[in-house]
Amino acid sequence: MSLGSAVALATERVVKPVEGMHRAISGRWFGAIGPVGEPVRLAHDAISSVVYTSIRIGGTALGIGLDMGMTVNQRSADSIQAFVNGLWGDELGRHEESVGISIGIRDQQGAPVRIGPELAAAFPEATGRLVVLVHGLVETERSWNGKDTGSGLSQAIDIHPALTPVSIRYNTGLRVSANGSELASLLDEAHRHWPVPVESIALVGHSMGGLVVRSAITAASEAGQHWVNQIDDVVTLGSPHRGTPLEKLVNVASWGLSKTPETRPLADFLNTRSVGIKDLRFGAIVDDDWVGVDPDALLDNAVGDHSLPPDVNTHFVAGVVTSDPAHPIGLIAGDLWVRTASGTGGESLEPTNVVVLGGINHFDLCHDPTVIDHVMGWLAPV
Repeated sequence: MSLGSAVALATERVVKPVEGMHRAISGRWFGAIGPVGEPVRLAHDAISSVVYTSIRIGGTALGIGLDMGMTVNQRSADSIQAFVNGLWGDELGRHEESVGISIGIRDQQGAPVRIGPELAAAFPEATGRLVVLVHGLVETERSWNGKDTGSGLSQAIDIHPALTPVSIRYNTGLRVSANGSELASLLDEAHRHWPVPVESIALVGHSMGGLVVRSAITAASEAGQHWVNQIDDVVTLGSPHRGTPLEKLVNVASWGLSKTPETRPLADFLNTRSVGIKDLRFGAIVDDDWVGVDPDALLDNAVGDHSLPPDVNTHFVAGVVTSDPAHPIGLIAGDLWVRTASGTGGESLEPTNVVVLGGINHFDLCHDPTVIDHVMGWLAPV
């Protein structure tokens, strides 16, 4: 991943709304002055154009300099890449080749694993019971690792003699349905080339990953892929099945900011967020009453209502920041990203197990010891 490209892309995306607001505000003032201020306006516009162009060039130059003279460890580079993909991964433009993430299986060190004979080398102790781990927005498969060495869910699965963790990395800025379709195809291919006969498959998704998992099941079922028939369990951790309030708030804010010329550039900036983020407004349910949503956009929304297979065990884990899961503030705030009603599926789903944990935030769900105990109890009961 090119750190310089990430810096250049961020510079491009941030400078544009600032320049737009500057021009809108100055345009209103010069318009009020009238023709007498025209010479000053021309000089002002010329100077500001040079300034913003210089900033863009400077961002590109800084990026080139970073690539030439700065060494970033792989973990940090992967995190930066994942963050950039989550924000703008559907429109990376000229930076696609150097910044974009392609969906794939990753080994314990985060290196990509080719599907074919290489699977046996990457999984020398492969078992027939696969546990597919799908991370959330702006994350990588390393989110399944614990804060302390060997304490995460992926490690707990790895040391279990009957289970094999299969970690997925993907571009979280793409449409949820696009990632679901790609994940379905990836697992179909992995299923055909797995080193030992596949006995069962469990899918575990954190946050957006839970929606991608549901979408993948739908895509695989519609395509008649065989791997989907071997799914025994689906686990979601803090997944916004009914959408997340933060994305709904951003959508309303961008709608409001678009109403005046001076704030419209800010609305445009907010609207550059990826379609992956925008999909989180709906979760796995398309609604028709969100403020500021064009009806055509609803029709084009590709998340859809992905029902879970009736013969699969489904387990939903949700968190709340208050120690008492039933506290009113906890029910409203949820884990700060996803409310309890959304994380547990609301009334639209009937999961096999539902667990609501108090005193936990959204990003800790995928490596919290209590969560790990629950997940391991479901996937590998004693």
